[in-house]
Amino acid sequence: MNIFRTIVAFTLLVFVALPSVSGQQNAKLGDNAALRYWSAFAQMQDAALTDQQVKELNGILDGPLPYDDSKYKDLVERNKPAIETMIRATELSSCEWGVDYRLGPDAPVDYVRKALALGRLNVLYAFHLMIARDADGAARALAAGLRFSRDVANGGTLFATVVAKDLLVTHLRAVQFVLHDADRAPSAAQLAVVKMAIARLGSNGLDWQAAMKREFGIPLKLDAPASAAMARIVPVYLTALNDPSVLPKLGEMIANAPRPVPDLIPNPKRVFEEKQELINKLRETRARLH
Repeated sequence: MNIFRTIVAFTLLVFVALPSVSGQQNAKLGDNAALRYWSAFAQMQDAALTDQQVKELNGILDGPLPYDDSKYKDLVERNKPAIETMIRATELSSCEWGVDYRLGPDAPVDYVRKALALGRLNVLYAFHLMIARDADGAARALAAGLRFSRDVANGGTLFATVVAKDLLVTHLRAVQFVLHDADRAPSAAQLAVVKMAIARLGSNGLDWQAAMKREFGIPLKLDAPASAAMARIVPVYLTALNDPSVLPKLGEMIANAPRPVPDLIPNPKRVFEEKQELINKLRETRARLH
């Protein structure tokens, strides 16, 4: 009888404690921006821009083409709930996509493609707000877009980082575009919001070394010679990301490596150029903001 009472008491204690543990877990999950971003993805409606629309967006950002709100207004309004969900999510400090890279090349990364579509929509949303003379809203959207773009790369491999870089560059170009709009020039307070978001990006914007470490950490089925070659190449590759003088040596190592190693390694020169393009755009935008 005493044993039975002990078991009952222990069971009650566990049930009393469970809500507290569950509450802590829910709090942690609720603080994860990635979960809110997934909600935004679910709200998107026909959000992917066509190749022609992407070309037109680049033309707008480069200057030759004027922004025509009538072309994008319906698309933006249809996706405003998704964009606003994303904007609110950027206020959270933590973003963990939870990708299981133990699955190797089959690891699901569809969130990256959805993020690319949502990030582009956000730029159009900022332009739409500027046309509506809502400069505060446009500054808020651009600042949030910069934070979202950075979050896309969190915990990701090279694919996620390259997409994040493209979104960051697009938003930085949008900031410069807005600065050149004499009729709707942002105020000092609005510029301060954008400046703060850019300052948080640091000098490089993204952690390319961390992305490549995760890239090389994906399990692959290689024979002994290929595995040995990969082990020699990886540290040199990581060095080359910060020291381009190492690129020729790295290129030779990759070219002379046994198959299938050369086909598995991302072009280091191209990766370095992607990294440098973002650094240059950050420097250029900061210079124009001062």
